[in-house]
Amino acid sequence: MSHEQMNIEREAFWAALSDAAPELGVQPSPGWEKEIPLRLEGRVRMVMSLSQDRSSVYLVGRAPEAKAWIKRHETALALGLRAVAGKATSEAEQGRWFRKNNTKACVTQRSQWPEMIRWLRAQHLTFSGAVNSVKDA
Repeated sequence: MSHEQMNIEREAFWAALSDAAPELGVQPSPGWEKEIPLRLEGRVRMVMSLSQDRSSVYLVGRAPEAKAWIKRHETALALGLRAVAGKATSEAEQGRWFRKNNTKACVTQRSQWPEMIRWLRAQHLTFSGAVNSVKDA
């Protein structure tokens, strides 16, 4: 698939997600990723990422205090997200914590879009629940 066609498919998918899940606040664009603010005035975010062979979600900190908060609460977040932080794959070192992939939901297959939308909405509920259940001492 050409770069131009990928841009068209991603923008169409983000538009479909925006229509199906307005609570996410996603705006259509040709970009690979969308970030959903979760905590610390939006500095702790869930990233939704699209590629030709899968969709992914992960947690990021967009400021030093957000990154420190994620590291400080890594164990509680791992339990709530039912995922590992990503140290073995170096994802955490790159600032992408708790990555989850869905290889049955890729942007290049429009027939998989309903599953992608369902999965991304479910992941948003899981990530927001886990992040917001952490009690700061």
